[in-house]
Amino acid sequence: MLKLILGLLLLPALACSQNLLTNVPNRHNTSLAGSWNYIVDPYETGYYNYRMEPYDQQSVPSNSAFFMNYHARDKAELVEYDFDKSPTLAIPGDWNSQKENLLYYEGTVWFKRSFDYLKQDASQRLFVHFGAVNYKAEVYLNGRKLGTHEGGFTPFNFEVTALLKPKDNFLVVKVDNKRFKEAVPTVNTDWWNYGGITREVTLIEEPPTFIRDYLVQLKKNDKNTLAGYVQLDGAADGETVSIEIPELGVVHPVTTRKGYATFEFRVEKINYWSPESPKLYEVLVRSKLQRLPDQIGFRTISTDGPNILLNGKSIFLRGISIHEENSQRAARAYSEADALVALTWAKELGCNYVRLAHYPHNEHMLRLADRMGLLVWEEIPVYWTVDFASAATLKSAKQQLSEAMTRDRNRAAIIIWSMANETPPSDSRNAFLL
Repeated sequence: MLKLILGLLLLPALACSQNLLTNVPNRHNTSLAGSWNYIVDPYETGYYNYRMEPYDQQSVPSNSAFFMNYHARDKAELVEYDFDKSPTLAIPGDWNSQKENLLYYEGTVWFKRSFDYLKQDASQRLFVHFGAVNYKAEVYLNGRKLGTHEGGFTPFNFEVTALLKPKDNFLVVKVDNKRFKEAVPTVNTDWWNYGGITREVTLIEEPPTFIRDYLVQLKKNDKNTLAGYVQLDGAADGETVSIEIPELGVVHPVTTRKGYATFEFRVEKINYWSPESPKLYEVLVRSKLQRLPDQIGFRTISTDGPNILLNGKSIFLRGISIHEENSQRAARAYSEADALVALTWAKELGCNYVRLAHYPHNEHMLRLADRMGLLVWEEIPVYWTVDFASAATLKSAKQQLSEAMTRDRNRAAIIIWSMANETPPSDSRNAFLL
C-alpha cells in the first residue's frame, strides 16, 4: 500500500523540524569534504567501557573514548587507538564501495576530521550541518558531544559557536548502520545498506539573528496569491523581514513576533513552473543582518477524480523510480554530478516525472529537478514490515518526514510526498499511517 499526499501548501506545524537550517546551498558555508580518518569498531570499545556504560555519559570521559581523539604519550599508556595513524576514507561517501574489506560490513565506524576555522566576525554563530549519515550518528566536537541523529537520508545540524576554535578543531562522528526492527527502514529492504557519512558536511556561519526557515509558495486554490512564513533564530519581537522577488517587482515586509511571521500577498502575471517551462524566480528573504537568496518556482497541484492537475491542466506522468546510486562506480550517489547523470538519463527516456525510491535523496536531486522540469515523488522509508506497533518507530518516521519536508518544501518539482510503501495491512499499520 502507498500512502501519499499531494504537495500543496503546508502548514508550518506539519513540516517543521526544530532548529534545522534550510536552503543550505545558498548560505555562507565551508565544506569539510575530503579525507577523514576512520576506525572500524565492531565491538564498540570506543563507545562503551567494559561494563557497557557509554563513555559520553560519564562526568569525566576516559581517554579510551574515541571521541576524545587522545594521543598516548608513550607506549606504556594503555590507549589503543590513534586517529592520526588510521587510514582514511573520502567524505562524503560510503565505506562499502571504498574499501573491499568493508563491502558487507554493518556496524560502527568512527570518523575524525581535523580543521582550522576563523570566523568573519566574533559575533557570528556557527553550525555544523550534515546532509545525511546512515543510519545513527553520534557527533562530537573537540571532545564534547553535540548530539545524536537517527535516520539515514535526512539532514541535521548542531550549533557549535561556543566550541569552535581558530586552530586544531577535531570533529568525530560515530556512525552505525546496523539494521534493527524498530528502525525506519526496518531490517528487511531490497536496497543496499550503504554505511557512512554519505552526504556533505559543512560549517555554516550566520549572524547573531538569522533566517532559519521560510516557506514561499502559491496559496492553495489561488493562482495569484503567494503565502508562507519566515522563522528567525535569535530574534526579539518586532524584527522586520522582507520577501523580495525582483523580477515581479515584489518587496513585501512583515513584522515578526518571537521571530515568526506569516504573510500573503497578490502577484499578477506569474509564469508558472511546469516540465515544459521550468521557470524559477530569484526570491530574497532579507532581514536586518542577512540577505538569503533562493530559486523558487510557483505552481499549483490538485486532483479531479483520476486526473492530476498541474496549474489547472491535466497532466499524464511518464516516469521511473531512481535509487540514490551511481551505477558507474557502484556506490552511493552524493554529488550534483551524480544527480545530473540520473536525471539526464530520465529526460532522455522521455520522463516528465521521477520517483525517488525509497527514501529522501540528496538535495542536489530536488534542485536539479526544479531546473530541469522534472516532477518528483519523494518518500520516506516506511517500507514493508516496519514495526507499526512501536512508538519509537512512529516517532522516527514522523521525524524523517518532517526533516524531508522542511528541507524541500520550497521545491516546485515535488508534487507527491509519500509516507509508506508496500506495507502489509493490519490495524496497527492503519493507525500508524493515520
